[in-house]
Amino acid sequence: MAFEPVECNPSDGWRATVRDPQSPMQFAHFEFDPERDRLGEGPLSEVYKAKDTELGRTVALKVLRAHAEIDPQADERFHREARHASNLDHPNIATIFEYGKDQGTSFIVMEYLAGRTLDKVLKDQLLGYEECRSIANQITSALASVHTGRLIHRDLKPANIMLLDDGKVKLLDFGIARASDESGITQHGMLVGTVLYMSPEQVRGDDLNAGSDIFSLGSVLYHVMTGALPFPGKSFPEVCMGILDGSPRRPSHIRQGFPSQLEEFILRCLKRRPEDRFKNADEALGALLSVDASARNAGAEVGTLDARLLLPPVACGTSERECSVIAGGLRKDLAAELTRLKGVAVALREDDDIRDGEEFDYVLRTALEVHSPHGKLVLNLERCSPSTDRDASRESTRDLVEESDPNEWSLQADLVRTAVRRVKKRLTEFSLNPSRGSHRDKDRALAIARKAHDQLLRGTTKHLMSAIHRFRAAIEADRYCAKAHAGLSEAMVRKYLYWDGDTGYLAEARESARHALALEPKCAEAHTSLGFAYHLSGQSTDAEREYRLAIQCDETEWLAHRLLGAVMAREGNFESSETHLQRAVELHAAHIGAFDHLYRVLKRLERQEEAEDLAERGIAAARKEIEKNPDNQEARLHMALLLGRMGSHDEALRVVTAALRVSPKDGYTSYHAGCVFAVIGEVPEALDHLEKAHARGFFIHSELRNNTDLELLRGTPEFEALVG
Repeated sequence: MAFEPVECNPSDGWRATVRDPQSPMQFAHFEFDPERDRLGEGPLSEVYKAKDTELGRTVALKVLRAHAEIDPQADERFHREARHASNLDHPNIATIFEYGKDQGTSFIVMEYLAGRTLDKVLKDQLLGYEECRSIANQITSALASVHTGRLIHRDLKPANIMLLDDGKVKLLDFGIARASDESGITQHGMLVGTVLYMSPEQVRGDDLNAGSDIFSLGSVLYHVMTGALPFPGKSFPEVCMGILDGSPRRPSHIRQGFPSQLEEFILRCLKRRPEDRFKNADEALGALLSVDASARNAGAEVGTLDARLLLPPVACGTSERECSVIAGGLRKDLAAELTRLKGVAVALREDDDIRDGEEFDYVLRTALEVHSPHGKLVLNLERCSPSTDRDASRESTRDLVEESDPNEWSLQADLVRTAVRRVKKRLTEFSLNPSRGSHRDKDRALAIARKAHDQLLRGTTKHLMSAIHRFRAAIEADRYCAKAHAGLSEAMVRKYLYWDGDTGYLAEARESARHALALEPKCAEAHTSLGFAYHLSGQSTDAEREYRLAIQCDETEWLAHRLLGAVMAREGNFESSETHLQRAVELHAAHIGAFDHLYRVLKRLERQEEAEDLAERGIAAARKEIEKNPDNQEARLHMALLLGRMGSHDEALRVVTAALRVSPKDGYTSYHAGCVFAVIGEVPEALDHLEKAHARGFFIHSELRNNTDLELLRGTPEFEALVG
């Protein structure tokens, strides 16, 4: 289609340019074809795929429409969009490269995104739950960044969300976004945004806060996950009335099998009163991550079932020959398959009498009916508590397994396979709930677990082994104590570090953490321990998620703040790192490592005076802790590091020498002593103690690569040999 020059007045700017139809349009330092390269348009702007002739890259060029250029409010809104969006740095928010004017026309240059807007995707198909969850997490994370930047988006809708081919989501169009403390360019009572996804207060034209975006988020996620609008209507007034006075249908009434926790999350976003919603997207993101974690943990298996199970003969409910033939083999196969479950021991009984003094936890009674080709197997599982009156304390479950197959061997195999799954599920349920007569000393278990964690934090291998012994004692006192299982998980992560990086300990750590979460889904310490295990496995995204979940469960979970702050610092996100490390210091001043990490973050932020003041506080806290617990090597060694960083090298040397006297053969002490010597410039001593740490089993490879305290040693043959 030929592009013909048109008659226009000078205010038409670049649109009045006469050009060769075979040549691309030239605008500022961009080239594009106005027909072929049009990506989209709105009331005030047009978007083109263009080539940046200066940098040679493909970009999305958003140009203010001709009629809008003469409207000062439209031009201001356009400029404000560029200003607000360019101040946000988030992987799920489209990047703004440039704002400018050419020939009197305003333009915004953005990253070019290959994908489709979410509204177009939703017209074609209903998305699967996994994809829905991924989209929800990304949108909410992007909106959290908007709210953290003290902005309100005000026009969240599927048309402003781009779904890329690799599954990544990008939030677009900040045209009517506004800073929370910024005066509006629209009058009070004026409707701005897209009505289908508006909050009630936005429909009324009231002043808005982050809660309005939360309602819009709920509306978008409702549409994404159900394929339906929360407030449908045939006309503008009907939609507005629905938002103001109506209630959305429950998602589970629209889409069968809708996850209940996800449904409650969306419905909370859609509460009519802003104070009943999440206060901002950061809080919503924490809740959404918790929903995801609950879904994962619901599918997670308890690692060890610890079940002694008696299996009497199968009772035959029919006289057919097939029943008696199948029954004997079925029982043996069932016993063999159940024995393969971790922690399950099966004893075959030749009668149904339970004798006094027999040691068992469960009795599995079975009854078989066969009417070829159909088979039915009844499973009666009884749990017997260790109380003196076993008959009075028994609990039981009943399941029916039905299979059909003309081949009796296949029928037997199918019945066994399904029966094992059912029994395993029941054993898992029982293992997470105390039996009626079980002995539980809850207070003692919690007290032991607290002492164990206190020992664990003192640093050395001796402390680690003592802590593991105590955590196991806590579990013996109360096997349902989630905090004891979570503590054992953290101890196993540390054992991975102290025992040559044996990944088997990380597997044990994950198993213990998941068991704790199965017992108590809101156990913050379990999320922290699971995050720690992910962290040392190199799964930083999963680690960060679990640390955030821990904080969501309990904002005072200081170790989650401490570890999340450390992760963020290594990623270069020093502002967020500071927030979490400051909180860790406030919550647990006896842990000097948090002071040390925060000192380095403040130095990177060029806040020297604050860093020095913090270091003095950390050194004072360390002296107080060492006076109380002289064997606390964590406090002593991090105090030495702070002294070294402050330039007090003689004092740092005195403290690290004292630490080596306290634990001369400990790998943890040797490694941190090596770091202290590196900080104060003593290269031979630093290398010597790092080599000793390695020889004593302390797994230091990742730390050697990443720890900036060791920069002075890099390039030396001894250090490179350790790294290699």
